[in-house]
Amino acid sequence: MTLYTHLPIEDVMAEKNDTEVKYKDTPSGTVMIQKNEDGAWIVQRLVSPDPNDYLNDSYQPGTRWNSEE
Repeated sequence: MTLYTHLPIEDVMAEKNDTEVKYKDTPSGTVMIQKNEDGAWIVQRLVSPDPNDYLNDSYQPGTRWNSEE
């Protein structure tokens, strides 16, 4: 898909959420985590070139992120 616009890419691709979102690096990729209503961090998305990361249970969407801030 091609999108022709005068807006910056940050404005076009911005996520319109009121919740807090962070990106955490993994050994071979990045995980997007989001804070839920209880204050816990939940995995939303994994971006990695390593296929084995997608089989790792701790990187699965919906999983609680158990890591230090």
